[in-house]
Amino acid sequence: MKKTLVPSTAKNCCHDRRRAGTVIVIFMVSLAMLSMTAVALVRVTLLQRSMVRNNELRIQSEWLFQSAVVRAASALKSNAEYSGEEWNIAAESLGQSSNAVAKISIEAVDGKTNERRASIIVIYHPDDAERATVSRSVTISL
Repeated sequence: MKKTLVPSTAKNCCHDRRRAGTVIVIFMVSLAMLSMTAVALVRVTLLQRSMVRNNELRIQSEWLFQSAVVRAASALKSNAEYSGEEWNIAAESLGQSSNAVAKISIEAVDGKTNERRASIIVIYHPDDAERATVSRSVTISL
């Protein structure tokens, strides 16, 4: 049996190719993991942005509700026959880019002549799919 000697350069050539292939596979896996991490970070950022936006809408709607209560109380004090209104609030007066609507309806409270129940619905961004709505009733003393 005669042994054939393989030149050392041929062994190095195959070894170098395997090493290069391994490096490419590791690089591709690392790139895929980096891409998935970037996509996850973008999703988290968009979710946080949406949560901040929704919180902003909710807080603004709460402030508008408080303003509608003050408006209803003031109107009742100046006119006992005040029955409510649809108060359209311009975006410019809010310092925002969208309008708001407050629907105020006044009802008598059974057995109490000096009190009225104000049912108020505030819709902030009424023309937008992403809008905030606050709906509550309060009792106002005359």
